[in-house]
Amino acid sequence: MRHGGRDDLIYGIHAVAETLKAGRRSVRSLLVVKKSSSTSKRIESILETAAVRGIPVRWVEGGEMARKFPDREDQGVAALASPYPYCSLDEVLEGPVPRLVVALDEVQDPQNLGAVARLAAAFGADGIVTHRERSAPLSPAAVKASAGMTEHLRIASVSNLAEAVRRAKREGLWVIGLDAGAPRSLYHEKMEQDMMVVFGSEGSGLRRLTAELCDGLVSIPMSPVCESLNVSTAAAVVLAEAARQRARTGQAKD
Repeated sequence: MRHGGRDDLIYGIHAVAETLKAGRRSVRSLLVVKKSSSTSKRIESILETAAVRGIPVRWVEGGEMARKFPDREDQGVAALASPYPYCSLDEVLEGPVPRLVVALDEVQDPQNLGAVARLAAAFGADGIVTHRERSAPLSPAAVKASAGMTEHLRIASVSNLAEAVRRAKREGLWVIGLDAGAPRSLYHEKMEQDMMVVFGSEGSGLRRLTAELCDGLVSIPMSPVCESLNVSTAAAVVLAEAARQRARTGQAKD
């Protein structure tokens, strides 16, 4: 696994709890709004885990936390943790058969990245591949949006997504891309096999080269009153369909 640069200040109850549960990062300390009668049981559980592991806790006033997180998405708790432990592309592609890998082609919104990660974990994907320079990084905002599910996934950040797609094909994965204009329906695609599913950027979709490298392009059938779906919403439809097909053939992962 490859670590990034400086430590992250992860925030939000689920994000902090899952970071502790996964154990992939070193948690240096916790930042917690001072106890009150309304302190949640979930924060109490986080504090119990910190006590067992000897993680120091700094109690702060709500105003200090609000200055660090103006949108108050912290939910009263944050954790200073080592950088996100990215995996190598090899580690993502070597998942158990049948493999299901998600690739993101220039998805730049951390909220979308986090939402897709949560969906990937929910529907049994083995990992995610993102573009290092042209995609959102695994920031605390992405971790929060994923409800901490990023901490349980293998995620690779690559410098050349096209080469990652080529590598997946050499490794025997069938690569499909989601394209709103594709004539082939998602529901006609067999998704029980080793597969990589590629989702394009929020604005322009798949890049031309990425689309050309795919073994096939599929679209989600929709009412004509709706032109397109947000990338994370589209991912929900596609990954749910993959999970449905795999469960039907007894190939779903526990």
